[in-house]
Amino acid sequence: MKAVRLVQIGQPLEMQEIPMPAVGERDVLVRIRAAGICHSDVHYRAGRSSWAHAADPGHEIAGVVETTAPRRPLQARRSRLHPLPGLVRPVLLLQPRFEQFCHKGYMIGKHVDGGYAEYIAVSERNVMLLPPEISFEHGAAMMCSSSTSFHALRKARLQPGETVAVFGAGGLGMSAIQLARAWARWTSTRWTSTRRS
Repeated sequence: MKAVRLVQIGQPLEMQEIPMPAVGERDVLVRIRAAGICHSDVHYRAGRSSWAHAADPGHEIAGVVETTAPRRPLQARRSRLHPLPGLVRPVLLLQPRFEQFCHKGYMIGKHVDGGYAEYIAVSERNVMLLPPEISFEHGAAMMCSSSTSFHALRKARLQPGETVAVFGAGGLGMSAIQLARAWARWTSTRWTSTRRS
């Protein structure tokens, strides 16, 4: 398969022909349809951020599941991938929201090969449904910039009628602006319907 690889810090990425990824017993094989360029990827290439020598960058990924584990076939074919396939302790395995606290956590595109390739093998836990009305491109971006902005808005406890200041209109900033507008409409409708009931 073809992959765009980070061969050396400070140098352009290179297109290479590499073997298909090995698919483990609990993995799925995903044909990548879209992979975003996060600012983290730019920092890895420039040497401005620590890079764990994954050859293929890219952690914003959406695609189509082609091969699933025989013991548990996945129904979600159009998928987006969570970028943190944490190697969690058994006690945390039942609570996937804690993967960021894993003692052996790692990130797709930084510690293991990422989405700048035709295929990727990931844990079945990383696969999330991508509804047909959402494009692969938007699905890929949702897994990093949009989810980070969404988390920030939740932490801010944004209320109807409040003003939001967003500094910087990159991927995160644009996602924050769009989500804040949608959030205000949604919370306003929800608040109004709660008051009426």
